[in-house]
Amino acid sequence: MSDVDPLIKREMQWMALGVLENRDLAPIIIAKVRRQRIRRALFAVLAVVAIGATSIGIFEFLQKPAPIVVASDSGVTGTNADSQPEIIGLQSDYPVTWEQSVGDLGAISGAGGIGDTLGGLTAVGLKISWERCGQGQCPVTWVLSLENRTQDLISTAPSLGLFTNHTPIVSDSRPTTVLPGGTALLVYSFPEFKESLQTSPRETWQWNWYLAQLR
Repeated sequence: MSDVDPLIKREMQWMALGVLENRDLAPIIIAKVRRQRIRRALFAVLAVVAIGATSIGIFEFLQKPAPIVVASDSGVTGTNADSQPEIIGLQSDYPVTWEQSVGDLGAISGAGGIGDTLGGLTAVGLKISWERCGQGQCPVTWVLSLENRTQDLISTAPSLGLFTNHTPIVSDSRPTTVLPGGTALLVYSFPEFKESLQTSPRETWQWNWYLAQLR
């Protein structure tokens, strides 16, 4: 018995205490030990797989970068520069000029254009989409790109003023919050232009941006 597998030896000692007449105990013991070894091997494999899957899941979770939201207020399309097309300078199919007059008594700043800084925000780009209204074209959608080049969190309400033939026709505000070093893309849309304006090819368009009071 000294050279017999320890598990088989133990099982034979235990089973010898019972009453099994006219039976060879060896095959029963060997089969039982084999099942025990198979179960232990399966448990070991499952434990290794579970530990590996848990480790991979924890690693992936720690490596996943946190999303950065630059501007999330109502009416504002704001996000970081990595996920939005970069807008630099004036992008327009038709010419527009900068207008100095603010044209709104609620303004708390002077008027600005591309490259100007108001309240810590710098206008770096403007993209204009045009659609036909009357006999001419109307600038229906304006996307203003503002950068926060300060080290402070800035919450303000950049407003866009539009003029035709140097006469103010509309202004709109977009409350927004921009992180230090962040960029906000502010979308101003005027679909009513297609119905209410009857322009001619000789129409001239002007614009500016300014900071309005937060309400």
